[in-house]
Amino acid sequence: MVEPRPELSKLSDYVPGKSIDEIRERYGLKNVVKLASNENPLGASPKAVEAFHEIANSLHLYPRGDAPKLIDAIAKMYGVSTNQIVIGNGSDEIIDMVGKAFIRQGDNCVGITPTFSVYKFTTLSNGADFIGVGEGDEKATLDKLAAAVNDKTRVAFICNPNNPTGHYYTEAEIRSFLAKVPSNVLVFLDEAYAEFATAADYPKMAPLLSEYPNLFLNRTFSKIYGLAGLRVGYAMASVEVVRAMWKIKPPFDVNQAAQVAAVAALADTAHVEATRKNNAVGFEYLNRELSALGFKVLPTQANFICVHIGERAKELVSFLEQNGMIVRGLTSFGMPEHIRITVGKPEENELLVSLVKKWVG
Repeated sequence: MVEPRPELSKLSDYVPGKSIDEIRERYGLKNVVKLASNENPLGASPKAVEAFHEIANSLHLYPRGDAPKLIDAIAKMYGVSTNQIVIGNGSDEIIDMVGKAFIRQGDNCVGITPTFSVYKFTTLSNGADFIGVGEGDEKATLDKLAAAVNDKTRVAFICNPNNPTGHYYTEAEIRSFLAKVPSNVLVFLDEAYAEFATAADYPKMAPLLSEYPNLFLNRTFSKIYGLAGLRVGYAMASVEVVRAMWKIKPPFDVNQAAQVAAVAALADTAHVEATRKNNAVGFEYLNRELSALGFKVLPTQANFICVHIGERAKELVSFLEQNGMIVRGLTSFGMPEHIRITVGKPEENELLVSLVKKWVG
């Protein structure tokens, strides 16, 4: 028989969140609310939707592989050069390209845990070992992560704010980490949720790219821009690192609709601000109501909350699903007593709280 590469034996199947259709069919429900995958509850930017429809008559044409309009828009937003930007079919593909370009068999990568599982998946699939440094639902220090780096380390993965805990690291903490690790270690800073951060000391990292050639900033259009269904992500790094990424990037991975919608979404600052406001109000409500029920709600700088439920967390997830509410159980993250809840619209948050109160009794 045809044998796959031996590295694949170390991989577990990725466990995605349950879909609305899946819960509808399983429980015979008509109305289902999904607060599990950190999608934008307000939907995509109206300007992005308009741009999407306008491109419909050109779907028979291949997209421009170099995506000049999108890359130019990103460059102007962050004040970086266009040759410091690479795009991909969602940030998942960016992570995959980092693995193909920089991770070799016998290497290792380090990362704060619990965190986004694709970092470990990419590491193992390229024949390297993943070293996780974590403190459960407490914020792990970057000093501990730096201590895990050795002469075989190729990439250090830091999700900021972290998924699923919501913790974040300041510029001072990240600079200290960069000073401690060798310059041949790629410091992969995943900023998927950065646009939601409100803390005064949450860092703006793009200006640091000129100081640290090994700094890599990963971003996505799936969260605050509401384009998860189109799959478009991007990254900023040194010219040399980005050049390597373009060499292995599939030529037509970001389709026409994704490109034009992303450009429109970047320009729609009103939608971004409305999303931020909804998130801030929703977090305050959920934090207050769930804390009053005796649950520990972790502080967050993202568009979700991580809540310690206890031994009955899985039971609560099942109860909510049976009543048309999807949240994310965190067993696959190594946090079986916690759940992650996306901040929804006010009526969705209120429904969530009412169901939790019913479950608590």
